Amino acid sequence: MNIELTDKEAAFCAAYFQAVDFTETGDTDQPESGTEMDEDFIRESTIDCLAFYSRISCYLSDDEHEPAGHDFWLTRNGHGAGFWDGDWPTYGDKFTEIAKSFGEVHAYFEGEE
Repeated sequence: MNIELTDKEAAFCAAYFQAVDFTETGDTDQPESGTEMDEDFIRESTIDCLAFYSRISCYLSDDEHEPAGHDFWLTRNGHGAGFWDGDWPTYGDKFTEIAKSFGEVHAYFEGEE
C-alpha cells in the first residue's frame, strides 16, 4: 500500500530531509553533502514526520509547513535551533514538547552499516 502525501505534508517532509542533509553531511567524518539517505531511514522518518505533522498541522499557517519540518529535525535531535528559539512564539513550547517526545534519531545514508 502506498500513501500519497498532500502538498503540505510533502513540503513538511522535504524540509525535514533538507535539515537532515544540512546537519548530517558535509563536515569532517560525515558523508558528502547530498549523499543519498538510506531507504529504511527515509521510510521511518516519513512515518515520524506524518505522526508529528498530524499533531501540529491545525496550528500552522500556510507558510509555516516547511519551517516546521525543518525545526522538527532540529528540535528532536537537540541542535542549536528549533521550535524553542523564538520563531514560534505562540506554539514553540507545545511543538518542542511534542518533538522531544519522538526522541533523537541517527540519520543513515546509503552504504553505511
